[in-house]
Amino acid sequence: MKKNKNLLEIPNINSKDAEFKELIYDVNDSLFNKDNYSKKKFEHLCVCSGGTTSSCAKNGFTTLDLRKNYSKIHLDKESNLVTIGGGVKMGDLINHLQKHNRSFPIGLSKLPGAGYILTGGVSPLSRAYGLAIDNIESIKGFLGNGTFIFLKKNQISPEKQLIWEAIKGAAPFFSIVTEIELKTIQSNPIKVVEGFVNLDQLSEIIKLSEEFPENISLQWIYAKKIYIYIFAELKNSLEDKKTEECLILLEQFPHLEKNFYENFNEINFFQQELDLYELNTNNHSEVISLLGEDLENDIPIFMKCLNKIMDNKPNNSCYIASQQLGCKTKKLLHGSSFFVHRNSTWKPWIYASWKKNDLQEKKVVMDWMYDSWSKLRRFYPNVHLAQLHNHLNSHREELTLAFGNRIEELKTLKNIFDPQSILPPL
Repeated sequence: MKKNKNLLEIPNINSKDAEFKELIYDVNDSLFNKDNYSKKKFEHLCVCSGGTTSSCAKNGFTTLDLRKNYSKIHLDKESNLVTIGGGVKMGDLINHLQKHNRSFPIGLSKLPGAGYILTGGVSPLSRAYGLAIDNIESIKGFLGNGTFIFLKKNQISPEKQLIWEAIKGAAPFFSIVTEIELKTIQSNPIKVVEGFVNLDQLSEIIKLSEEFPENISLQWIYAKKIYIYIFAELKNSLEDKKTEECLILLEQFPHLEKNFYENFNEINFFQQELDLYELNTNNHSEVISLLGEDLENDIPIFMKCLNKIMDNKPNNSCYIASQQLGCKTKKLLHGSSFFVHRNSTWKPWIYASWKKNDLQEKKVVMDWMYDSWSKLRRFYPNVHLAQLHNHLNSHREELTLAFGNRIEELKTLKNIFDPQSILPPL
């Protein structure tokens, strides 16, 4: 074990400011030693793969930092499968793949690590290629009891099937994944239609988007103003014709710009220069992600609800944003993973931010986050557990809404394979 707080430089400000106990860089047998990790000495282990979550370092907790020793990337040029370490950032992954004209459906940020994949992984490319977890071919790592695991798709024994399904969506609760093998995709040109819109225009665009083909998706953010990205992958002449037929409908919004990119890697979503929200190192934050189906006839009611939420936001650092799922994410087998809400079309998230150490503002902001969640539930009743909130009172409810009828299976796996609760608790 090593202890050097200067080595844990991470993007998440909450975790960066944490007075953690110590750092570990290697997964080995000593990690699971009862003498090292009795509940009297330590509640559970935090794991850092990319460092974008508030749960990768906490006051008084030990962090396992995978980024130093598990950062290799290897692409097999024959199979086009890529093997990555558990500490690889998504930006580094697509940078590597781009050298070989390949890509992977990463999210809107290039900063997350393998945790992005293992908790689901929603991308602008998901409608065409599925969630990140749908592209996992094999994993290596350790269960919370120290048992080494190597699982390969289509070679799973019946007794390991439940572990394989749970790894895809709920891995952080009972396992430490050190290596993942992934399918990659052909790198294609991208057209993005983007710009500021008002509420009425957003309403019309959401209505259009629910009829988009699988190669087009909508992303939007409502901070000081509303900014949208309509993302279109250009594959072949037949699909490109259909794409243009869809995009021509957007010409009724003259302020939107069309930008062409050679590949997905060139795009930077929600850039800081847009002045959409404060990216302030003096702020702490929490994020809760929701899931729901097509809005359809509820779009007008949703827009009124959204406007009311934003009218009541406590500061300019708070915002609501959303990504579009559907198509392939709905067609894949529902029982194949612990991402159980396969009927979802939308993944909105609530970003709540306050000046760190200002407990009064934190309470106001958190109250706004929970109130916003309660207002949005009628449209988005479920949760995407991309962030672990075991430090919040809403944790158990989030677990139930994230894993649905598979929560009892997850608890069973936790009891069997992480009996000391070394990993984040349920």
